[in-house]
Amino acid sequence: MPLNSMTSRVDGSSEGGRINTELLANTLALYATALVDELKARGYTGKVSVRADFRDGIPVLVATFADDPPKLVPKLWHGRRVIVEKEPAAAKPA
Repeated sequence: MPLNSMTSRVDGSSEGGRINTELLANTLALYATALVDELKARGYTGKVSVRADFRDGIPVLVATFADDPPKLVPKLWHGRRVIVEKEPAAAKPA
C-alpha cells in the first residue's frame, strides 16, 4: 500500500498528515464513516448508510435512508458532493 500522495511523492507526515490521495476509495470510506457519525451527533436516530460512488465520473458520497431523509444532511462533506436517496421498498413476497 503506497504511503505517498500524487502531488509530491513523499510520505504524509511531511505534508501535515493529509490523507493519501492515491487511495481514493479508502479516503471516501473514511469520509462516509465520519458523515454517519456526524448525522448521529446532530440527532438523527434512523437507519442510514453512506457509500462512495461515481456519478458522471466524479467521486461522490451517497447517503441512503430507510425512512424520509432528514434536512440536516450537508450538501458537501470534505469537498465531496453528498447525494441523498431513500432506500427502495422491499419486494413483497408473493
